[in-house]
Amino acid sequence: MQLALDVLPLASLVLLLATGRVKPAAACLAAILLTLPAAWRIAPGIALAPFLLRAVEQGLWLAIVPVGLIAGGLVYHAAVGARDAPGGISTDTLFIAAFLLGPFMETVTGFGVGCVFALGLIRAAGLSGPRAAAIGLLTQALIPWGGLGPGTALGAALAGIPPQAMAARSAVVVAATLPFLLLLFWRWTAAEGHAVPARDKPAQFLWVVAVGLSLIAWHRAAPWEMCGLLATGGVLAVKLLWRAPPRTPAAVLAALRAAFPYLLLAASLLASHLWRHPPSLALVAHLPAIPANSAMVVLWLVAVFLLTRGKAPVAALRGALARARRPAVALLGFVLFSRVLAAAQVPQGLAGALTGLLGHAAPLASPVLAGLAGFFAGTNVGSNAAMMPLQAALGRAAHLGPLVLPTVQNGTLFLVLSPQLTAIAAGVLGDGTRPAGIWRVAWPIFPLAIAIGLAGIAIG
Repeated sequence: MQLALDVLPLASLVLLLATGRVKPAAACLAAILLTLPAAWRIAPGIALAPFLLRAVEQGLWLAIVPVGLIAGGLVYHAAVGARDAPGGISTDTLFIAAFLLGPFMETVTGFGVGCVFALGLIRAAGLSGPRAAAIGLLTQALIPWGGLGPGTALGAALAGIPPQAMAARSAVVVAATLPFLLLLFWRWTAAEGHAVPARDKPAQFLWVVAVGLSLIAWHRAAPWEMCGLLATGGVLAVKLLWRAPPRTPAAVLAALRAAFPYLLLAASLLASHLWRHPPSLALVAHLPAIPANSAMVVLWLVAVFLLTRGKAPVAALRGALARARRPAVALLGFVLFSRVLAAAQVPQGLAGALTGLLGHAAPLASPVLAGLAGFFAGTNVGSNAAMMPLQAALGRAAHLGPLVLPTVQNGTLFLVLSPQLTAIAAGVLGDGTRPAGIWRVAWPIFPLAIAIGLAGIAIG
């Protein structure tokens, strides 16, 4: 009975979203209500109203930063959008958006902002619909380093392993995954009438390999939090210079002006981490405070500064906030649902049932467990918080290396197609695209994630 109650809210959420007729916020509300029976059965006599209010209070607090980053990212994009695509739109620009610029922005901000930036270029190219959203979501492949890696830090702490070691192994996994994602990119762009010319494919493959190898190499020389930023930013800079090398002093100045918004944001975010003990706002007990040097605060400061340097800043601000409403509401709904789900101990119940069913083969369930947690949590922080202790315990019981299953858990590709991120992508496109349509297009990512996880376990 308890297993059925645990499955009910998750299955209902997926089914409601899959219809394409129910808005994400409404689907989340229905799923939250269906979570209450599971909570009641775990703790008979629990006062449901205080339970729900406490979970909602925690969810609202946890949603401030991701919602603030989404809105701030759109404001920043409004300030720099005209400079996003020097030289016009092409399949090469789409490649840069999906594999270089978007991932770079994701590593410095997190919470799907890289997808928001990429979708700006994709929309400018005339692409729309589920395939456009799927291309934008490829920017999330480096999610272990998203927002300078809070999810990886939490996961390593829960697993009791050094974060540098886990991030370094995650880098190998991502490097092996990127070429497969490139194949999907070629397939989706061709289906949208923007096929990558055969002569350009080897070069794009080599750029993707360069990102992966750079990511691996930086973990040998730099703190892991910075490696995603350094790998994507370094290859991005080389790619842009290779594409349009400045040959005169005037061209050099023009390139610096075009790069200024990105350099300013990256430098500001990095400099903010030098502030060791900033004042913090803490309104909810036992939950992380929001420090004055958080990525959200820095992003808004830089975005507003850049916006004031452009034309019609007030109109641009209003337009960006209007576009932020739909993805922000959807994200808020999913954060609230995840918090209620965790409070009702649903993820733990599902994981326990699955491992009990498989017995000694339980480690082979690791990619599925990671996928479930990643898909429904929507963030690497939430995914690792829910499932990392179990993954570490499974690895110890099976006498696997301490990094094997925690790395399978960290940054699972299921996160790329989580309801939260797909809702954000659909909301940013604003063309009627629904998560169900994105899943129908991007479904190969799910078996790819399982296969990559099983390969990691087999290698040991």
